[in-house]
Amino acid sequence: MKLAILERDGIVGQPVLGQLRGHQDWQSMPDAAISIARLNLSGWHVVLVANQPGLGRGLYDCAALNDYHRQMYKELATVGAKVDAVFFCPHPPDDHCDCLDAQAALLRQILDRFNMEAGKVAVIARSASLLQAAASLGARLHWVSVPGGPDAEAALCPSQEAQQHASMVQCTEHLLQSMANRPPQA
Repeated sequence: MKLAILERDGIVGQPVLGQLRGHQDWQSMPDAAISIARLNLSGWHVVLVANQPGLGRGLYDCAALNDYHRQMYKELATVGAKVDAVFFCPHPPDDHCDCLDAQAALLRQILDRFNMEAGKVAVIARSASLLQAAASLGARLHWVSVPGGPDAEAALCPSQEAQQHASMVQCTEHLLQSMANRPPQA
């Protein structure tokens, strides 16, 4: 099985500033849906991860988050893209949870659910913190510089371990090409 874990905010969808209200807040990133569809067509399973501190703060509820995700799934489906699951951390930063920090609890849950070894999983993110959590597990790292994204975070990424890409399209092309160049497994 081929598994890609994508950071939802900034890679697949535009980050929501302020309080999440529901489906009206969903806006996809350019070429994200097409990139996911291309991965799917090549046999990749795609999982999204996200921070949702507004849940823990009581700024919105799971109904609003589910409504947001319904819209995301609906738009992705229009081009044949499929996301297998969305994992999220509901904790506010002052809870100091271990979901997406160096303990990488959320990523471990994904690996367990899909019965995957970290070294066989591609983690695609724009944030250094997610890449650092993935690096602590030994995942294959892909840093995508997105328009309006935190380019300053590139310096924080473990650059010797992370492949850097100018776009999600370029990252997808790299993944598909690297899989095509691998010898068949017995």
